Amino acid sequence: MFAYIPARGGSKRIPRKNIRPLNGKPVIARVIENLRPLSFLSAIYVSTDDPEIAAVAQASGATYLGPRAPELSNDKAGFMDLIRDDLPVFMKATGGDEEVLFVLPTAALVPSDIYRQAHDVWKKSRPEILMSCESCFPWWAMTQKPDGFWAPIFPEKVTTNSQDLPPSLIDAGLFYYFRQPVMKKFATVKSADRVMPFLVPDGYIGDVDNPEDWDQLEYRLARLEGRA
Repeated sequence: MFAYIPARGGSKRIPRKNIRPLNGKPVIARVIENLRPLSFLSAIYVSTDDPEIAAVAQASGATYLGPRAPELSNDKAGFMDLIRDDLPVFMKATGGDEEVLFVLPTAALVPSDIYRQAHDVWKKSRPEILMSCESCFPWWAMTQKPDGFWAPIFPEKVTTNSQDLPPSLIDAGLFYYFRQPVMKKFATVKSADRVMPFLVPDGYIGDVDNPEDWDQLEYRLARLEGRA
């Protein structure tokens, strides 16, 4: 199994997000440092189109195989494009290894032990994908109507007691374990027939899509380090 971190240079909402300092250290460097102790990984690869990101990744102990193809480096290229068209480059470099730990470059709070625990579940249960997840409660959520007012998304659930509602999780946007030949067949990582969640404790959550998410990431790190 090898680790694959996709980290393109372009980021519109948070410029230079993937190497932005998080308490003085590039966020992707923290991710790589947490992956390095994992004995089940044969290599840690960073896929990027950006020379500065590549330099930071290599200095942190990851391997860089050259620039990612331009068509896979724009903001329209999604996870499945990378799984189908970029991962084979790294599989070839490993001699044909098909098992992948796909890690987001902002998953800076996830410690090595979480990856080890998730790997144990992956090896024991053999799902098509093991997905990092967090708790959510969508059943009483509301959405805006054309008239500007709001209404329940699930009106049939709003009178149901919370303890009687089905459990629900969402993709935490941190990491995924899978075999590339299996996963490439699906439309999305959530479309697999046998998805298994790995619930990540709230203190290690940190999917970053906007400035508010970054603020939460900094706050959670400060709490983990005893600074908040």
